[in-house]
Amino acid sequence: MVVPSSHFVARRSAAGDMNTTAVTCPMRSTNNWNNYGFYLAMRTLTRVIFAASALTAVLGCSRAKPVSLAIEGYNYTNRYISSFTVTDEDGNGSWGGDVKLSTPTAGGGGGTCCVLLDSNTKRPVRLRINWVIGRIDDAAGHPIAPDVRREAWVSISPPFPADPQNFEVHFYADGHVEAAITRWSSEPRVKLPEGRRERR
Repeated sequence: MVVPSSHFVARRSAAGDMNTTAVTCPMRSTNNWNNYGFYLAMRTLTRVIFAASALTAVLGCSRAKPVSLAIEGYNYTNRYISSFTVTDEDGNGSWGGDVKLSTPTAGGGGGTCCVLLDSNTKRPVRLRINWVIGRIDDAAGHPIAPDVRREAWVSISPPFPADPQNFEVHFYADGHVEAAITRWSSEPRVKLPEGRRERR
């Protein structure tokens, strides 16, 4: 809305008389300024909301729901592993069960639940493995060697399988441990003789 504003201009006539004439000048209404300010504010708000929505979408993609992996143990030593656990860097741990001696076709451990994996991560996954090597008994059942507790860190680098299902822990005779994330259960990496004696 434009509100006219009048002011008076004095003019001298041809006869020398002074005449006063009203001149009308348009003025911008205060309402127009208010409407323009409101437009600017709404445009800024719209841009902020759009940017926030885009950021939320990006964060949502990067924080996909973790995948649960079954824990499987493979024992290439000559000692029964009575228990082992898998713990992530945040301190979240899971029990892996016991692991008998492996055979040419089986690792010795059953599947337990679970290790959680962010399959979208771009950095290596580090986990701590704690395990207990079972004691050794003599023929009469008397212990001749105590339980042995050990600890090691493993690191697994992406890319990971498209549909990961298993977290494998491989215990080697020299005491080191390796881990893998797989779609299917792997065959034992070390083919040891069938029927070898399991020491407890």
